[in-house]
Amino acid sequence: MSSSISKTYRSFLDKMTEDKKEYRKVFLLFAYLFFVVSASTIGRTAADTLFLSRFDNSYLSLMYLPQALVMITAGIVFQRFSPKVRLETLLKLMIPLISTFVLISRFGVGLELRWVFPVIYIGYDVFNFLMIVCFWQFATSVMDQRKAKQMIGLVGSGGIMGGILSGFGLKVLVPLVGTANLIYVYAGLQLLGLVVVFVILAMTKDLGDSKPAQARKAASKSSSVQQKGGLFANVPHLKYVAILAAALVVSLTLIDYQFKVILRGTLQNEALAGFMGSFYGFSGLIALGVQLFVSGRVITRFGVMTALLIFPIALFAGSLGILVLPVLAMAVVVKGSDKVVGDTIYSSVSQLVMFPVPPEWRNKAKGFLDGIVRNGAKGLAAICLLLVTRFVAPEKLSYIVLVLLVVGIFAGIKVKKAYLTTLLSNLKTGGDDLQKVELNLMDSVTRQILIDALNGSDKGQALYAFGLLKETSSFDLTPHLDSLLRHSIPEMRLETLAYVEMKVPEGFEPILQEQIASEHVQVRAKAIIALSAYAEEDYVDEITVHLDDPSVEVQAATIAGLVKYYSIEGMFRAVGKLKDMMESGHEEERIAMAALFGQIRVKNFYKPLISLLQDNSPLVRIRALESAAILHVPPLLVPIIGMLKDSKTRRYAIDALAAYDEDDVLLQLAPYLEQQEISLYLPAVFERMGTQRAMDMLFACYEAAPYALRDRILESLQRMSKQLLQPDSSKVEAYIFQELTLYAQFAEHGACVVGVDDYAEIEKMIDEIRTAITRRVFLLLALLKDGQTMQAVFLDWSEGDSRQQANAEEVIDQTLQGTLRTEMAKFMAGSRKLPKVAASKVELNLHLSWLAEQGDEWLTPTIQYHTLRKSETVVNAELADLMHRVQLLRRVSLFQGLTSRDLSVIAKRLHKMTAEQGNLIIKEGDPGDSLMLIDEGRAGIYRNKQLLGELNLGDCFGEMAILTNSARTATIKAEENMVLWRLDSSVFYDMMFDQTSIAVEMMKLLSRRLRSELERGQGKGQASVVEQVEEQAGDQGQALVEGQGEVQEQVQEQGEDGNEAARSELVLAQAEAAAASLQEPQAATELTRDEVILRRILVLQKIDLFAHLGPNDFMWLAQMVEEVAYEPGEAICRAGDFGDTMYGIIEGSIRVHRGSEEFALLGEGAFFGEMAIIDSGPRSADCTAKDSAVLLQLHRDLVLSFCFQNIDVLRSMMRVIADRLRGMI
Repeated sequence: MSSSISKTYRSFLDKMTEDKKEYRKVFLLFAYLFFVVSASTIGRTAADTLFLSRFDNSYLSLMYLPQALVMITAGIVFQRFSPKVRLETLLKLMIPLISTFVLISRFGVGLELRWVFPVIYIGYDVFNFLMIVCFWQFATSVMDQRKAKQMIGLVGSGGIMGGILSGFGLKVLVPLVGTANLIYVYAGLQLLGLVVVFVILAMTKDLGDSKPAQARKAASKSSSVQQKGGLFANVPHLKYVAILAAALVVSLTLIDYQFKVILRGTLQNEALAGFMGSFYGFSGLIALGVQLFVSGRVITRFGVMTALLIFPIALFAGSLGILVLPVLAMAVVVKGSDKVVGDTIYSSVSQLVMFPVPPEWRNKAKGFLDGIVRNGAKGLAAICLLLVTRFVAPEKLSYIVLVLLVVGIFAGIKVKKAYLTTLLSNLKTGGDDLQKVELNLMDSVTRQILIDALNGSDKGQALYAFGLLKETSSFDLTPHLDSLLRHSIPEMRLETLAYVEMKVPEGFEPILQEQIASEHVQVRAKAIIALSAYAEEDYVDEITVHLDDPSVEVQAATIAGLVKYYSIEGMFRAVGKLKDMMESGHEEERIAMAALFGQIRVKNFYKPLISLLQDNSPLVRIRALESAAILHVPPLLVPIIGMLKDSKTRRYAIDALAAYDEDDVLLQLAPYLEQQEISLYLPAVFERMGTQRAMDMLFACYEAAPYALRDRILESLQRMSKQLLQPDSSKVEAYIFQELTLYAQFAEHGACVVGVDDYAEIEKMIDEIRTAITRRVFLLLALLKDGQTMQAVFLDWSEGDSRQQANAEEVIDQTLQGTLRTEMAKFMAGSRKLPKVAASKVELNLHLSWLAEQGDEWLTPTIQYHTLRKSETVVNAELADLMHRVQLLRRVSLFQGLTSRDLSVIAKRLHKMTAEQGNLIIKEGDPGDSLMLIDEGRAGIYRNKQLLGELNLGDCFGEMAILTNSARTATIKAEENMVLWRLDSSVFYDMMFDQTSIAVEMMKLLSRRLRSELERGQGKGQASVVEQVEEQAGDQGQALVEGQGEVQEQVQEQGEDGNEAARSELVLAQAEAAAASLQEPQAATELTRDEVILRRILVLQKIDLFAHLGPNDFMWLAQMVEEVAYEPGEAICRAGDFGDTMYGIIEGSIRVHRGSEEFALLGEGAFFGEMAIIDSGPRSADCTAKDSAVLLQLHRDLVLSFCFQNIDVLRSMMRVIADRLRGMI
């Protein structure tokens, strides 16, 4: 027993030490909420007392309607306009403003201005509403979301304490200062809350992290499918909950009126204020006791549905009492039940009944209840009071209350069946988010459902139920552990063993010993760690034996168990094996050791990871990075940051850095933003962290960043802004003005080289730089306005015809305001061509000097090269050689469209080689893995020993091979001694992974060439079809319709011979076959969560763009894509629209048409818009849902960011596009 207490105490101390900063924040938030609720109680008491002391009952009934209307209006206005202002700015302005109004109202009260009392009666309620809403938004924004669930209760208790102490404090304050002077206290408490806000902001150094993290999370999880049917169809019990809620709100409004009327007839002025203070204090104190000691037990004992009825039944009994005995004591009991029962038991249950609602409907359901039902009911109650109180005595209102409560109780009884139906449905699907709600709030029926699923044979349901139950403090899993450890599903045993390791329940050692003898290697390994967690000396020898187990995984688990749980003795026993495995020549053993430190989770035991992070094996480094992400100790930051340079480990290094607390990692990252070899990859780290502080820090680097880094920064900021983060709008505008000035300066200084042959290369580079500046301007605008709109404007203005350009300028003119609008209008109306200006030699040199000083890593050496060459000065040989290679690369059709800067990057990766006359350079049939450029000499092209042609200076061969690694289709033989430049495929892909601009341009080039080939080989109508289905329908047919395989093969052979007509014919034939094969779609609610993911994967696997992805890649994509529902006749995309999204059909069918002319009908499993995610080209046909359809939706940003996190994915996508193009030319 003492051991258990000691362990718990030690755990508590460790947690306090680890979360010291977070607890400090929680304490401050506790104080902030304390002041807010105290102010609310005192302000409400003062307003009520002053009003009731001066107006009779008829005026009181009149106040409820305007009060309801003002509250609804205030809520709507706040919801609409508050997102446009940063929250900390809103608080800094709103709290002083409210305090000022409150103090002004005090002078009105002192002057006995009669109109002031109704105004403060309503106004103080609005102020209190705004203060509490802003508090919870602010609290969720500054708290660590990983710890919020555990600590939010501590924060909330500040409100309860505020209510209690302010209530009792009123009893003391009122005799001393008087009721009117409570207004000063009200204002003072609000200002104290503002002081706490400043302290929190100063402590967190996070002046911008002002958006609720929950909102960000919801935004990032927008992939939920919109199910068929309306809100009530998808939330069956909502209508009954709504009836109950409306009945209670109207009843409580009438009871509140009765309470105040009876109170006014009994007490006046200071006596009234003092009594109300005592009432709030005692009711709050009793409510705290009920919440802590009664609420959970009542709900656990009697269940959700019974608990749901306790509050309306209590109100019914109290109202009956008022009818019989209309005295103050009875009114206090009824009104107090609202605080004691309503704010505790009923509040908890009303949240719980929303738990089984699918996430895509939960917010809608809550919005319907809070925004429509409850506010509407308040308005209805106000009208009722206006009409009824003229003819009925206040106590007689209890008749109406009793009728309403009977209706509410009846609705509450009806909730049960519909609630269980929804709960069972959610358990079947597994739920898309594991929103853990304490199961002590669930009834016995619900618990039994989860227990049955736990012991069932369905893996998805069993794991889901286990995940819920293990997080529930009120549910004891111990009685079920015996059967779970012997569960038929290995994954269930693994989860149970992990739970046993964490909880260490008594008496399970013999079962763990049985599991150690299991044939399943992972179960054995996990069982050893679980047994080690008991830290009993009796088992140490038994565990140590497994250091010599044949399985490396078991050996690693044994080391983990000994080191983690047996302290110095365990370390002594394991250290020899640990050292041997770390220094082993076997990669498998070093991989196991790298993963080991993540299993041990001992932060002080991190030093061996440093050497593993520098291991020769990429797999070892990857596992070491995964362990580093778990430990996230500051000394590992430097080696992790170094891993960003390696394309194989970059993805895992970004994950590891994102796992650190931002206080630890952001300051460490700052110096690396100035290091060229690392800085380009850091925006991805800030993006993954996804906090306002990370965004602000990244954005702060923009001004000093080189141009290439600016592009990366803006791309990451653009994606971060989709998570509802916001940069400082004034800084965004300032940077736009800087970029516009820079654009004009490059035009001014570049004008002198226009038309000068010797400086033609510099002229091209200036054009490229100005184009990049233009793109950055629109990316900055996308941070201020809607991102998709700004992207469409940029594409229309930069690539569209005159009409599209005019439309783009009009959009900017209508969207922007002030100076920004004026400057952008001038920018877009001006010519994009460099003006030609004559300049003297001195002026030319001055202009060139300015251009060279801009720090562009390619423009500066280019100016140096051309200036020296023109002055006939000896040019640096290395620089001259680099310029020569760039010129050679310009002739390669594969690289058409790349900037000279991009070509210079490629040129630096070329490898020089020579070939003597008569030697073979490449041989027909050999694997192709490189591109060759001829610098000197001549070569012959042979196939079957027949000369087909010659290659000379500047020619190249192997363009497609560098992308596809396909077999050589001809032999190249040196006819003379030759000098060549070789670019290897692996080097090329590494370079593209580092230089995303090259990869994107390459993808666009190949995609556009493919579109061109399609249009050239097919009729205009057919091209529309094929382009819309992205030429993949031929591949889809094989998956959608049996028997198409032979036709597919035949047409591919014909396509290789140039017979594109057969290819077009197949597109239509297979589209028709797909339509014929449509079956009734399976309802989403009939699928388990695994099945939902599986059906996504099955659709994604049919997209040949993803043909080479591995299982983990498909799993990642399946979890990230969105499912979107379309009604019959609803348009998905229209001809001429710029596309940035592709679609896969899960359910239903899609018409591909232009106007009334139908080209194809695509069925389940088909996909379209594939090339849109590559080149954002215009859609060439309309796509409309023929019937109700559910589509997978992949955005361009998602796919491209996926590519640049995994080099294998990038290589796969490039290879597919190149293969498709190769088959057509």
